[in-house]
Amino acid sequence: MAATYGLRELYGGAITVQLPVELIDSSDLRQIPDHQEVFLSPSSLTSIIFEINNYVIAPDPVTTSTTTTSTASGIVTTSTTTAVFSDADITAEHDTDLAAAAYHFTDVISLPDTLASPLGLAQKITMASPSLDKFPAYVLPGTIISYEPVRRPGPGQNQPPLPPPANPADSASPSTTNPPAASSLEHQQQLLIRLQPYETDLCVRINIPMKEIANDENELKHEERFASEILEHIVATLDVKDFGLFGV
Repeated sequence: MAATYGLRELYGGAITVQLPVELIDSSDLRQIPDHQEVFLSPSSLTSIIFEINNYVIAPDPVTTSTTTTSTASGIVTTSTTTAVFSDADITAEHDTDLAAAAYHFTDVISLPDTLASPLGLAQKITMASPSLDKFPAYVLPGTIISYEPVRRPGPGQNQPPLPPPANPADSASPSTTNPPAASSLEHQQQLLIRLQPYETDLCVRINIPMKEIANDENELKHEERFASEILEHIVATLDVKDFGLFGV
């Protein structure tokens, strides 16, 4: 059944958008930061986040760490590079915007979470509203590996015995041994609107955590279609009524 859409006022009515009427306004459940508007699906873990961020000028799309180790035979240098982009070429006209899209996508990823694979290039689109159709806008999908630490039982709780180590020297103190972490995937679609005159990047993120539906292919496809449909409606209906919201 197709979702029914209705008008939602964001940031006190300074922005409006059409969203599924079934979505729950997260501010009715808990306190939300002033720069965000968050909506939750009542039947899944899918969420939609609107976020006002500072305008990113020229972020570095690739991070590199170098480790130098001394050995008996000399100096060994190991470089580890984390690619944000894939190997596709970046045109000079849009390189800053594309890097900004990747920056905002990865900025919300906290260690030990990481990208499942390098991001592709963001796709440039045109917003439908006359208030936004002159500003550069980009859509960038990606998948995040999310790690959830396994909690140790608390005092007095039953805990299964650990098998003895093959070598007693390999045993470690429980206080220094990290518990294993369970991992799951989270698909994210990001819309970025670059409001340079207002020193603002307006981001919209649709997050689909897959841990509860990873084994249900039909449900997974349903959530992905639902997210794509929501994104299409946001592109078609997002409208800024008061640019004074951005404080410039």
